[in-house]
Amino acid sequence: MSQTSAPHKRAAQVYAGQFGRVLAELLFQVFIRLLAFAPLIYGLLGGRFFGLDSAHAPAYGLLFSLPLYVLLVMPFRFQAAARKAQLYGLQRDSQINARNYLRWLGAALLRLLAALPFLVLFWGFVFLFYYYMRMLPFNESLLAIHQLGQAVGGDYPAGIAIIGLAGLLSIILAACAWKRGLAFEHQDVLALGIRTARNQAAQLRKRRRRHINRTIFLNALLCLPAIIGVLAVLAIHLLGIPRVGMLALDFVNAAGVMLSFSFPSSTLLTAGLVLLVLWLPLLPLRKLALAAVLLEQP
Repeated sequence: MSQTSAPHKRAAQVYAGQFGRVLAELLFQVFIRLLAFAPLIYGLLGGRFFGLDSAHAPAYGLLFSLPLYVLLVMPFRFQAAARKAQLYGLQRDSQINARNYLRWLGAALLRLLAALPFLVLFWGFVFLFYYYMRMLPFNESLLAIHQLGQAVGGDYPAGIAIIGLAGLLSIILAACAWKRGLAFEHQDVLALGIRTARNQAAQLRKRRRRHINRTIFLNALLCLPAIIGVLAVLAIHLLGIPRVGMLALDFVNAAGVMLSFSFPSSTLLTAGLVLLVLWLPLLPLRKLALAAVLLEQP
């Protein structure tokens, strides 16, 4: 079977045939992410950060988690790619030591820099949305939505639609920019060097563009059940919140609940179970399928 054909079939074969190694790598990557997002988890559990306003603890937690994500998760994405290469029978160095980590970190920073303009656009939207929905007084939030709607000749519904479209556009642009770095992650940066690995990644994207895009599309489909399930769980709670009957007021109320993560423990537990059942088991399959079209194989 060729390296660009049936990547999910090849991934399933590796998943089943080397389940122990796949599981060990999955647990390690989950552990790394738990470390990176420890400040966010702490904030969600009600922790306080250096006397800062506890009402915004989850936001501060996310802010402190972002540099940890860069320093921990992003370098170890390159290490995870090396481990996946080994699962496919390639010889790659995946040892965790100071030299390798610094090389992976350098590659990760370059990968981040390439996507930064669109990531800044996305996080800029997130900041503005949080500021207007959570930090401004209620009446000023409503006024901002109204003025946004008036800018296109509408009212509150138009303002809400613009916010939704802006958010969706920023997510799509950030996702596309992030996708471009996937091929770079799967190059052997330790053996090739960062510059050569980056050049080979660019060539790989051109040669296998159709296969890469198709694999990413199928991976997105595999994510849909978990995404729909979590959104449904959250929507059930939001729909149960008493409504005042005015779209803008209900929108700001719902946004406040989501941004402050003010969900009951039962809702969070159900959402967690949905992810455990529909997301986590398919995660190795998606990652291995992507590796099947991004790894240089004989």
